[in-house]
Amino acid sequence: MGRIGCGFSIAAGAFAMLAVIPLLGWLNWITTLPFAALAVVFGIFGMRSEQERTVAALAVIFGCVFLGWGVFRLILGGGLV
Repeated sequence: MGRIGCGFSIAAGAFAMLAVIPLLGWLNWITTLPFAALAVVFGIFGMRSEQERTVAALAVIFGCVFLGWGVFRLILGGGLV
């Protein structure tokens, strides 16, 4: 579960960097925020396993960072841009 969460956080980061381009802020609604939220959820479930605890913790941390970044970017653009 931790590895899946880490994959979701990598995808969220890729889409967050793409959504920085002007007029592509709508990507935050469709890709960045859902992938980051899934990364956090899978990371939390992945922390139950001793073997994947570090990977799951990274998924939770980066998922929260990309959630914050996506929300901040949406606030700057008025929720659309």
